[in-house]
Amino acid sequence: MQLEHPSHEHPLFLYEAKKGDAKLSDLCQGCEKAILGSAYKCKEQQCSFSLHKKCAELPQDFKHPLHPQHPLFLFMNQPYPSGMHCICNVCREIRNKFIYHCAYCHFDCCASCASEEERKIEHKSHKHPLDLMQRPALFHCDGCGTEGKDSSYLCTDCSFWIHRNCASLPSTIKRVDHNHPLTLSYSLSHEYSKSEVKCNICADKVRSPYWVYRCAKCKYFAHVKCATSETEPGRK
Repeated sequence: MQLEHPSHEHPLFLYEAKKGDAKLSDLCQGCEKAILGSAYKCKEQQCSFSLHKKCAELPQDFKHPLHPQHPLFLFMNQPYPSGMHCICNVCREIRNKFIYHCAYCHFDCCASCASEEERKIEHKSHKHPLDLMQRPALFHCDGCGTEGKDSSYLCTDCSFWIHRNCASLPSTIKRVDHNHPLTLSYSLSHEYSKSEVKCNICADKVRSPYWVYRCAKCKYFAHVKCATSETEPGRK
């Protein structure tokens, strides 16, 4: 299936991106997340433009619960003059493409926050559905164990609360300073529950209630924030 999309000068073709197929550089030009599932890719060999199917089919306008007074209109590029940052009023992230914008109020919403399927999710770490909070809030994350004001998901049944970024952490990652892939675990296994486990990157203690990236072969452990940063072992 071929698509002519106003965001790109070349024809796009539909394909199915499976786990392990995509490169780290294959990010959706709409929501800026990794390509997975149904997506469109540029037919030109030298062009790396990719777009999730759901992002390619975004409506031209919609109303967001945080801004019910006016409709928001989709801009393929950021709606402000060159040099100005466009910050999503929902997740507070800087976005440069695929922005829903209200010209009267300067209210902006990125493509990711506009997606209805992002507003309630099922997550492997928790038994209840999680709801996307309507505004960034100051809280202590039950995933990475850090505190800060951020966009988040909350369980209304038991107050389980995690960062939106933590909710989308990959199940495995590869760091340049370790030979094997690291797997995300939502708690320390029972064999380590009574011993002191330290992060191999920052050397601070890994606390059992929180998530950890680990290599079972080497007994290598890393805090979520450390594992997904560029920090070298032994440095903060």
